[in-house]
Amino acid sequence: MPKTTMALPNKSALRRQRYLAPLLVVFVTLGLAGLPFAAWLDLSVLTSTLLRQQAADFGRVVDDVRDLYATDVVARVVQAKDKVTTAHNFREIPGAIPIPATMSLEIGRLSAAHGTNFRYRFISDYPFEGRAPHRLDAFEKDAIERLRADPKQRIQDVSGSIFDRTVRVATPIVMGAACVSCHNTHPLSPKRDWKVGDVRGIQEVIVGQPIEANVFAFKFL
Repeated sequence: MPKTTMALPNKSALRRQRYLAPLLVVFVTLGLAGLPFAAWLDLSVLTSTLLRQQAADFGRVVDDVRDLYATDVVARVVQAKDKVTTAHNFREIPGAIPIPATMSLEIGRLSAAHGTNFRYRFISDYPFEGRAPHRLDAFEKDAIERLRADPKQRIQDVSGSIFDRTVRVATPIVMGAACVSCHNTHPLSPKRDWKVGDVRGIQEVIVGQPIEANVFAFKFL
């Protein structure tokens, strides 16, 4: 039976392997060392993308406010034949313009209609009769309760994952003298013992940060 022999690597192959191994180690080391820098570059690009997106969303809200003021305030004042009045149901009254609370509710409605990552809500657990009750989630109920105990505290919440984060900030709607006078005498007011400084509800800003929707911003990694 013939004997089989194993071919031994020649000296040149051994020499190449001797030089390639250290080079491979160097390249792998450099690649690993560059990962933090690549991640930093990607996060910088992603942050810039998200900020531009949020700025554009906020710009749409500002446009809505301007359009709302032009159509539901200025235009109605110009077209009014008699004395201009203010009312929560201003569209049903010729020459009437929205009260501040109604104006804020309209802004919230318009911001939600865009379906963007920037929303504004003006909400209370004491809506006027005839208006649909506001649907308050756990964060909003807790915010109203805490701000009524201390209106100066900062209420915020960050939820979701690192890939789809939502930031919410709530601030109090504080009753002034004019607000108290209206709410304590209005026939549709659900509460008539308000005092100046009371917290009627909250205004809330909701900002979404959908990193997963911008995953293609990761290019350096």
